[in-house]
Amino acid sequence: MTVEIIRLISTLLPLIWLGYALISRIVRPHIACIISLLITGIASITVWRISADILLWSILDGVIFSLFPIIWTIFTALFTYRLVCETGAIEGIKRSLSGISNNRLIQAFIVAFCFGSLLEGIAGFGTSVIIPSAILLSLGFPPYQSAMISLISNTVPVVYAAVGVPVIALAKATDLPLKALSGTIGLQLFPVTLIIPFLIKREIKENVPFVLILGTGLVFALTQTLVGWFIGPELPAILAPFLTIVFLLIYLRVKGERPDIRREDLKAWSPYALIIILILITRFSANLSNIFSNYPFSISFSMGPLNKTTEIEFLYTPGSLILLSAIIGGIILKAKPSDYKKAFIGTFSQILPTFLVITSMVLISNIMNYAGMTKFLAIKLIDVFGYFYPFVSPFLGAIGTFLGGSDTTSNALFGALQTEAAKSIGVSSVWLASANATGATGGKLISIQNLTLAVSGINKKGEEGKLMRVVFPYFLFYLLIMGVIIFIGARVFG
Repeated sequence: MTVEIIRLISTLLPLIWLGYALISRIVRPHIACIISLLITGIASITVWRISADILLWSILDGVIFSLFPIIWTIFTALFTYRLVCETGAIEGIKRSLSGISNNRLIQAFIVAFCFGSLLEGIAGFGTSVIIPSAILLSLGFPPYQSAMISLISNTVPVVYAAVGVPVIALAKATDLPLKALSGTIGLQLFPVTLIIPFLIKREIKENVPFVLILGTGLVFALTQTLVGWFIGPELPAILAPFLTIVFLLIYLRVKGERPDIRREDLKAWSPYALIIILILITRFSANLSNIFSNYPFSISFSMGPLNKTTEIEFLYTPGSLILLSAIIGGIILKAKPSDYKKAFIGTFSQILPTFLVITSMVLISNIMNYAGMTKFLAIKLIDVFGYFYPFVSPFLGAIGTFLGGSDTTSNALFGALQTEAAKSIGVSSVWLASANATGATGGKLISIQNLTLAVSGINKKGEEGKLMRVVFPYFLFYLLIMGVIIFIGARVFG
């Protein structure tokens, strides 16, 4: 019994420290993650007796994966966004969005729900909260209303952020098929995606037909689910908001409204249009897929005693396609060499803390998994919740987002734990692993990182606590719905 208690304490200690450090803000997030990693490493050696070669190889495996494709994809996505800003094209994007309608609710749908989702799908990591909040504020929305709408909108698309990075991280952490996870996640999110426009309507007292609100959610949900199921995780958060904007434009045209969009502002979208085109071409062309997925464009090697093979795809990975889109798109936008340089330097300085956070989370997950800590914790959770564990599983994903600030870190941290729990209770591993990712989307509502970005966008720095209190009921409502969906699905598909 004493040994088991020591093992439980050693397993929970890294997570308890991380939660305390992030909530109290005694150190910066990346420092907190590094300390948590050190605690995990020490516990794995002293308590769990992990062998030196397994520990070192698990660290090497985690570093390689965090660099390529996760950090590489995030870097190129942020580089593209910064290049668009450096060329001034971001103003054209803003004008094209704000010129569509004078109706407040439609503006919120377009700016926060659609454009925010598009930013999440293309860049992620904060752009999808701070930018829509600032745009809504400039359109005359009250400060806290702007922040609330942006936070509510920044839920369902985050699982497909940065061209699918969170799902890629989940597939890596769980060794489950990427497309199976992508499609299942879209299916789980379908009901809450329908509800999001109604939650936005609750914040805006504007009379619009019921069919507009339902149609907005339905087009987004259907597109996200079908693209996730049949194409993969790279494009759901890009094509869903794009087609939803098309739906809103058609609705306005039928109602006799003519959007005020200048032709030159449409050119500002060129880098993002190229991303969609290149990903679609490479995903639907079997010949290109085979060429880019094999040597010399892809290499694979054995990871020693881990009994696994690691593969690095240089061209097929979304990050490389995004970089190519940024370069060509920059030429279309007449970017100067200095614009590319400023975008590169700015991205490099911005991504360093993100690299440390994500790499630390991946390494913590790897070490816990190979040391046996993950399986041990999963068994203890099953002992506590038993038959009702599927209902609780999305809350675990939300905790991961609250701690790490992103769906990616949550999946890296708890993805393997969810699959171990699924095996223990005889439920589909794909279903429960996906539940971690979908639950993590709700965690974005109370993520300290997201709250800080939201109050920055409305010039209310230091008031994260006030915003947290306002948004917390939405968080509970969102997670309760997800819990019911996962519980019923586990019994139907289990």
